[in-house]
Amino acid sequence: MTNKERLYYLDNLKIFLIILVVIHHVGQAYGSTGGSWFYSYPGERVKPLGLFFLFDASFFMGLFFFISGYFLPESFDRHGPRKFIANKLIRFGIPLIFALVLMIPIIEYVKYMNYVNHINFKDFYIREWFGYAPDKTVHSHLANFAHLWFIEHLLVYSFLYAIIGTVLQKCMSSKPGFTVRQVRLYAIIPYIIILGIITSLMRTVWAFPMDRWIGFLGFIQMEPAHIPQYLSLFILGILAYRWSFLDSITTPRNMFWFLPGLGIYVITIALLFGTSSQNAFFMWEFREGLLCVGVCIGLLSFFKTYFNRTGRIMQVLSENTYGTYILHVPVVVALQYAFDPVHAGAFTLFVIVSILSIPGAFLVSFFVRLIPGVKRIL
Repeated sequence: MTNKERLYYLDNLKIFLIILVVIHHVGQAYGSTGGSWFYSYPGERVKPLGLFFLFDASFFMGLFFFISGYFLPESFDRHGPRKFIANKLIRFGIPLIFALVLMIPIIEYVKYMNYVNHINFKDFYIREWFGYAPDKTVHSHLANFAHLWFIEHLLVYSFLYAIIGTVLQKCMSSKPGFTVRQVRLYAIIPYIIILGIITSLMRTVWAFPMDRWIGFLGFIQMEPAHIPQYLSLFILGILAYRWSFLDSITTPRNMFWFLPGLGIYVITIALLFGTSSQNAFFMWEFREGLLCVGVCIGLLSFFKTYFNRTGRIMQVLSENTYGTYILHVPVVVALQYAFDPVHAGAFTLFVIVSILSIPGAFLVSFFVRLIPGVKRIL
């Protein structure tokens, strides 16, 4: 990284994305979603929130993967394979263990007590969470990392990158350098088409619709419907660093990519209300690819142009984005249960809990990182 200022807009973009993540998870309790959540609003849900889920799910985690991929090569080059893996095991592995053995089972226990049956925590922890039934069999949810599936993927991808990088280093006489390349329209359009084809195959021919989660190889949580996007953008993030093409896609004129990206979403919504869902989502995988690429390039360009700077507040928020991602779900769920007795509509509660969850999650991360040694992890 030759120009440290380039980090500022990426840091600020991550703040924006983590806020989207928090709002997305708040909405799981109050909107129409294909998945499950730790708290369920008892009244009528806000169906239009499903359109919000559709929009942000089309790009926000993919953009997170792109940014994560961008920073991976620099870490590998600076530390070397062994220290690189050791750092990733600390930074990714410890939160995964913490989530598996403590954070997620506590939240699941609250859900179980409210919606299934009263049981003491010890019995729930042994029999329901880790699944040790009387016959000593183990259930399939042994490795349930919940929202930390993203961290699990980063750990797996880091291992793969270290293996591939080590092999390439041994095969090459010199360390990998930097090649400045420009990203042109003739490269972006084929990517959108190929992404649409593979995603369509994944969701139709290979029968993995959205919101269907599996345990790949028995322990890697994934939603195959979005894996083509996530994995390809992660790889493109790596190439963006190696080929130094991030500058070429963050020029001010590339904010015009918002037009096709947001435009295809607006057209889809118009078709949904004007015709039928079949017409609205015809060839959706290709349109989702355009939406994803358009919004990702537009956001990168927008933040590079207008938010490529920092201040004390933004610096603190940036330092806590990772901790906020890991710790925000307990904050969100606690607030959702706290407002359960309040007689208010789902949308009102969605707004209130979102407004409280965003600063609440950042504050929890801030105070947790004050514990000695935690900053090395979070």
